[in-house]
Amino acid sequence: MPPTAQSIHGILTPHMVPLDAVGAINEAELRRYVDWLIEKGVHGLYPNGSTGEFTRFTVEERRRIIQIVCEQAAGRVPVLAGAAEANVRETLAACEAYRDYGARAVAIVAPFYYKLSPESVFAYYREIAQHTPIDVTLYNIPMFASPIDLR
Repeated sequence: MPPTAQSIHGILTPHMVPLDAVGAINEAELRRYVDWLIEKGVHGLYPNGSTGEFTRFTVEERRRIIQIVCEQAAGRVPVLAGAAEANVRETLAACEAYRDYGARAVAIVAPFYYKLSPESVFAYYREIAQHTPIDVTLYNIPMFASPIDLR
């Protein structure tokens, strides 16, 4: 079966967030950038990943970034929204918001700051999987977060 406009396949581009002179999200430039990426042929967009320095934005800013990207993509390509938050409750809230904005799926990094055991990382993802309203991809950054053990 061929991929659809909303299937996760091919090249999903993580991207930077343009800021204005006072450090606020430059919405017009972000929208222009989304259009440019789609016109260049990417298969999907990946905002709020580590390339976009998600940790430097507030929760409200991260949500606004996803909202802008989803609005501008307008279903032309899927949006894989970075939903890395510090705990399960906030991660699930992000999952709900991003689904409502039109994201196709979310990418979730394992808990960061504290290194957890493989069993604890599994429990974290299991809790999210049991309660999330959107498809989830796992984002493994072993240098900065608890590694995802595949054993």
